Amino acid sequence: MSGMGWSGKPAAPRPERLIGALVPPAMRRSAPPIPLTVPALPRLSLPADARSEPLLLDVARLDASGRFCSRSLLAALAWAPGERVDLRVGVDAVVIASSAAGRQAVGSRGELTLPVSTRMLAGLTMEAQVVLVAVPTRDLLIVHPPPLIARLLAAHYCRQPENQDDG
Repeated sequence: MSGMGWSGKPAAPRPERLIGALVPPAMRRSAPPIPLTVPALPRLSLPADARSEPLLLDVARLDASGRFCSRSLLAALAWAPGERVDLRVGVDAVVIASSAAGRQAVGSRGELTLPVSTRMLAGLTMEAQVVLVAVPTRDLLIVHPPPLIARLLAAHYCRQPENQDDG
């Protein structure tokens, strides 16, 4: 019998009243957002001719957090603790370059850290050994996974003439 008065007749509908505390205040529509221009990221080119610029090599092991250290290469690049660097992921490589606006920095003990997403994209496994290539003339440090170096060496060995043992 809901909706019926005492007399058995339907009650007159009451107008709805809004409860002030539950109604959000009216808001003016703001102007549409204006997209900002994003500066182009600097292109980090890889060295194409090892004869024209010196390449320094080292091997390091990533720890569980993706940190590694090569004090000799950092010294050759003149990267001190606190030096800001940027990372770019390429095919089988992570290119690290000095950058005043870099998102990463050389750690207090001279270590660099590769974030997990960077490691995954570059094919670097946790606690893997990596081959490091420093290019001081370009202020670059390049990190390669060992399978790349193994493939390059295997291809190089295949092109070598076979040694004939004469007995």
